[in-house]
Order: sequence, then C-alpha cells, then structure tokens
Amino acid sequence: MSDIRLLAEEDYEEVFRLSEYAFQYQLTEQQKEIRKQWMNKQDILGDVEDGRLTAKAHLLPFTVFIYGKEFHMSGVAGVATWPEYRRKGKVAKLLKVALERMREKGECLSFLHPFQVNFYRKFGWELFASYKKLTIENKHLILLAPTKGRVERISREDVPQVLNPIYEAYMLQYNGGLKRTPFWWKHYVLTKEMHAVVYVDEQNEKTGYMLYEMKNRHMNVKEMIALTEEAKRGLWNFICQHDSMADKVTIITSVDDLLPYLLHEPRITQEIYPYIMARIVDLEKFLKAYPFVKTEGTLLLHVHDEFAPWNSAIYQISESGVNVFRKENVSCMHPPKRGLQLDVNTATALLLGYERPFAFYRMGKLKGNEKEVEHLEKMLPQRTTFFIDFF
Repeated sequence: MSDIRLLAEEDYEEVFRLSEYAFQYQLTEQQKEIRKQWMNKQDILGDVEDGRLTAKAHLLPFTVFIYGKEFHMSGVAGVATWPEYRRKGKVAKLLKVALERMREKGECLSFLHPFQVNFYRKFGWELFASYKKLTIENKHLILLAPTKGRVERISREDVPQVLNPIYEAYMLQYNGGLKRTPFWWKHYVLTKEMHAVVYVDEQNEKTGYMLYEMKNRHMNVKEMIALTEEAKRGLWNFICQHDSMADKVTIITSVDDLLPYLLHEPRITQEIYPYIMARIVDLEKFLKAYPFVKTEGTLLLHVHDEFAPWNSAIYQISESGVNVFRKENVSCMHPPKRGLQLDVNTATALLLGYERPFAFYRMGKLKGNEKEVEHLEKMLPQRTTFFIDFF
C-alpha cells in the first residue's frame, strides 16, 4: 500500500537518487548543497510504498505577473517515478494531491515544463506561452543607426541588483513572467559561461540588457531585454561587434519582437517554440482578481474541470463582479441555453492571453453562440504571454 506524504530533509538523498536516475545527470556535493537551500522552500510530495520512495513531485513557490498584477504560482517540477513503479497511476495521484495542497495555500496558478504536452493536458494544464528563436548568419550582422548611449559589462555579483529592475519593467508588459529573487538570478539564471551587459542611455538610465554565451564561434543570446527602441538598436550593434568572433548568432525573444523587421536583411530564420504550460488551480479566486474590461450585460461561463472538481461551476460575470453557481453535476445532457462552455485547459489559455476567444471558438474548444463569444472578446484585456525561465 502506497502513501503520499510531504518529504523532509532526511529524505533528500533519496530524492537526489531518483532525480539523477530519471533525468540522467550527476550532482556534485556543492550542487546538492545549493539545491537543498531551494528544496527547503519547496513542498516535495513523495509516493512511499513499503518504506521506499517510488515517485515524487516538487512544488516550487513563485510569483508571476499577470496583467501587471502579482499572483502566487506553484511550479511543478522534478516529477519522476522509478521504472518498476511506472504506469500505475502514481503521477496522477501526486498531481491530484498537489492541486489540493496548492488550493489550500491560496495559490491560483500552476506552471510546468512538460516532457510531453498531451500527458499534462489530461490533468488540466495547457500551453500558455511560446518564445521565438532567431538564427542570424554572420553576413547579416550589419550595424543599425548608431545610438548615443553605451554598453557596459556587468559583474556576476552585480547582475541581480542592476538587471532586475529592467527585467521587471519589461516583464510587466507581458503575462506570465517570473518575479525573480536574487537567489534565483544567481543560481538559476546565470550560468558559469554567461556574460552580462547593460545598455545605458544618454541620460545615464539603464534601459536594456543582454545575457549571452560565446562558444565555438556561436553567440547564444539567452536574454535580450530592451525597454526602448534605442536600447534595442544599441544591443544589436553590440552583437554586430562580434562579427569577427561569431559565425552565427541565436537570440531567444518574445513572439511579438519586431527586431527582425529592423535588420538590413529581415529574412533570417525565425522559429516559434511552445515552451511552458499553465493551469488555473482555483478558478473562482482567479476570476475575482481578474481585470475584466467593463462591458454592459452578463456572461455565463460553464467550466468543466474533471481533475479539480471544485472548479466545475457556472461563473456569472458582469460589471458588478463574479458570481459562482455550483451543482452536483454541472455536466448537462444538453447544451445550456445561455453561456459559453469550455474546459479548464481552454479557460487557462484564454484568460492568460495565449489566444483570443474566437480562435478557441473556431477550434471547437469554446462552445456557444457567436454573440456571446463576441461579448467575451470585449471583456478580456489583451496582452502577449512570455516566459523565459526554466525550473
């Protein structure tokens, strides 16, 4: 008989052994000590059978920006099962307990990096953010108009203090960005090979930065964050100064970044990568904090959530607020006469801004009549999603 419980510090060595086996890496003692600092802040759920850890999942405490507001988010990571215990529903049980615990702690959202998207869709997580990868050949490293500012190199010790204000100002323009702590910057953003530079304008304001690695004649730009077009040009011109060192440059950026349009030759390789999944843990709490655009009239959302049944309800949204109507069985034999029907996956992607209502309506993920879809279009603010961290 197995039992799911919170793991403690005395279980960490077992946790490390399972992680090393499942994800095929080896941790040094120094790396373990750093991880222990972070694990002490996590909820680590373990499936224990006959005294042995058979499966686990880590719940990481984060804060994210959604429409300029801060929301508590639980990141699901390190999900692993020993092979001899796989395909016995252990991960499903862990995720069920995880969602219940998140709800008890008042967390509205959960994010995860999927090994397989469809696996986590079964449990209510859905894609919510993609990134764009630009690949630029050396021959296209052509300077743009010069700027009046300058690029300065930043020491690793100064990165959190100097770069975080720029990062946060940029991420507040998007939905989903992580609120970074100094610990996160030091141990999970910066790598040993990473260089950091900041763009300083004519007024001595820091308005952009770049994190990048140089290896084997490849300039790999992990983050290129610019608050102004001038900063974007200044950082691009800095990249071009590496034309004698780099055969190619890759840049990870947001899907709406228009940098390619500014280049002398915009026909570079641009690839869109669906990157991370999200799930609304407590839909009532999230909707009551959501910044709906004020519109006349009332809209009903019939939401179905098989894995977290407390979310299955009818949500009445109007200028006066959100009312919730629950019944024992919200899955009707016949479609409701009023309102829109959707599952929690679609609700998550929709409310976070990954796609607009009419897109989901055309895909058959949002059901109802077009007038009500149009009403929902007017009620939802617009903001692109973007997430660049990994956990």
